[in-house]
Amino acid sequence: MPETNQGHNKSPAKANRAWTWAGEAFWVGFGLISSVLALFAGTRFLTHLMSTDEYGKLALAISLSTLAVLIFGDPIGKTAVRFYSLWCRAGKPYGFMENLGKSMVLAMGGIGLCCIITMLSGHYIKAVPGSSFILATGIFAILLIFNRVAMALEDAARKRRFRGIIQGSFELMRFVFAIGLVIIFALPVAEIVLSGFVLAGILVVIVHGIFLYRLFFRAQPEKNPAHPDVEMDNARMRSFQSPLVVSTICIWLVMMAERWVLQYFGHPGDVGGYAAVYQLAFVPMLLVSNFLILLIEPVLYQVGALDGKTASFEQIQRINKTAAFGILLFSVVLFMGLLFAYPIVGTLLLGVEFRSYSWIFPWLLLAGGCFAAARQLLLKVSYDMRTDLLAIIWAVVAVVAVGAYVIGAVYWQLKGIVVAIVAVNMALVVFSLVFVNKRNISQIQKKTPGD
Repeated sequence: MPETNQGHNKSPAKANRAWTWAGEAFWVGFGLISSVLALFAGTRFLTHLMSTDEYGKLALAISLSTLAVLIFGDPIGKTAVRFYSLWCRAGKPYGFMENLGKSMVLAMGGIGLCCIITMLSGHYIKAVPGSSFILATGIFAILLIFNRVAMALEDAARKRRFRGIIQGSFELMRFVFAIGLVIIFALPVAEIVLSGFVLAGILVVIVHGIFLYRLFFRAQPEKNPAHPDVEMDNARMRSFQSPLVVSTICIWLVMMAERWVLQYFGHPGDVGGYAAVYQLAFVPMLLVSNFLILLIEPVLYQVGALDGKTASFEQIQRINKTAAFGILLFSVVLFMGLLFAYPIVGTLLLGVEFRSYSWIFPWLLLAGGCFAAARQLLLKVSYDMRTDLLAIIWAVVAVVAVGAYVIGAVYWQLKGIVVAIVAVNMALVVFSLVFVNKRNISQIQKKTPGD
């Protein structure tokens, strides 16, 4: 009879966990899907209003802002997710927030210094954009970093509803504000579009700030006696965060260097056309991966001990691997379909001046799927606290990628770039699969040595 009652009591608990996962998945998916829809609609309007040259200029500014987010925002955000539950179990959320705040101040100082140096170099180098454009790019980068870290904290706290709503709202507002300013001032130039992005960013950061203040500083944390020995030293956070700076710079090179290579060896109009298709083909696959990482990563860190594993952890690891294979399968199916349907897709999603680049759609989607699957697989390395190893992996990938981009652009311009990006990302996902499998086997052998 006791066993029957115990089994009966477990069923509601499992049902509650299932509903919790379903609710979190819905709101994470809502944020990402609404972002993709806003991206599609915004790109369609901007490519209709702007020339390829101006859109190329905007794409380069966004790539610099993305670099700033990768260098500063992603390491801070990933550190927030990795250590949030540990700090909370130790009853020290205020110290945790103070540590993150110091990193944010350093990030703002670094971006400000880069903007000042760039503006001063404009007096000697004619190719450097004007001060207003540099300033707008720098401010937008800072706002993106605040947005990235705030969403990481909301993910770590598993406040999925607010996070999903604010993510979709930001993507929608930045395009609405940008298009509105272009229409009001009748100036379809990159500076005006960036100004709209900045206005949306300011509003979203204010909303994030109010929410996080209520979440952290109004809460009354109590130390959990079940976890009295959790190590909460700042040195461990820094050792986790510092290699991520190297990793993210290398990831930026893999994702963004090709347009700068194309700018140098090709035609500026090709940069704008390529960037527009990239946003519509490669980026959505990243968002699919982000959905799975955002859903799995906070749970992964909460159910697994810092130096050990639980049965729940092993189950989530299997889910993560299945997700990577699902992304690959999904990418291949869409790739096959787009090989025949890309002219229709280009007509629906691109302005007239950009439609000659529609042939890139299937290839960038396939490359994006491979890149997303590789990121999913390499999540295991972050869990193992081996961000130093992750930095080495991405450094090697970046060197290979940039070399392939240069060779492709020198000999075949845009077509060479496309071939290079597909080849690099296919090789990356194969390497990630082999590497993670070998690492898992090695860890199992260490735990259960042979006779």
